[in-house]
Amino acid sequence: MKKLVIYFFLIYLLAWKFVGVAQAKDKYDEVIFTEQAQLIFDTTIHDWKDLYDLPSINEIRCMAQNIYFEARAESMLGKTAVGFVTINRVNDKRFPNTVCEVVHQGPHRESWKTKQDETLADEDRIYYPRKHRCQFSWYCDGKKDIIWANYSDGRTIEENARAWFDSIVIALAVMTNHVNDNTDGSLYYYNHHLVYPTWADTQELKVIIGNHTFMR
Repeated sequence: MKKLVIYFFLIYLLAWKFVGVAQAKDKYDEVIFTEQAQLIFDTTIHDWKDLYDLPSINEIRCMAQNIYFEARAESMLGKTAVGFVTINRVNDKRFPNTVCEVVHQGPHRESWKTKQDETLADEDRIYYPRKHRCQFSWYCDGKKDIIWANYSDGRTIEENARAWFDSIVIALAVMTNHVNDNTDGSLYYYNHHLVYPTWADTQELKVIIGNHTFMR
């Protein structure tokens, strides 16, 4: 465990060296990365790949994005808990069996640009989630999803860059079994400062971490 903590610290030191102004788009689900966000992701994946067998890059990216957009203001424990809810759903027969499918679960509609072309191959068609009808609110709130790790002039946005790096590291740790489930098998959560969902009455309370209540 001590070696793992030291390793994470070294990765932090590397991550803060990155600068850039261009934007790189994630082709899987149209999340946009600023150049520094992309560099932090690529470098962290590269370093972990030298030490561990990793799942697909798409799966890691989907997990890291979900943690970032759902819990970037939360503690490391809070981010980890969101990661485990995602994994617990993958392992539950009531939900899809991949991270990306769990994160993107919900009704989608095809873009009118591709729908009008009957000759277009399925892999070239574009689909968008129906607003406010998905499992994770960030994915279908109608807002453009951008991970701002730097300003256009290259200056680092420290808080965002650190939250993004933390999200990647936690995604990797959760997906490679380097941390234990701190939600006791939870499949659901909500921000108890903002809402009390109707489904909460039918679920078992497991733990409260930061701003989220976790249930199964």
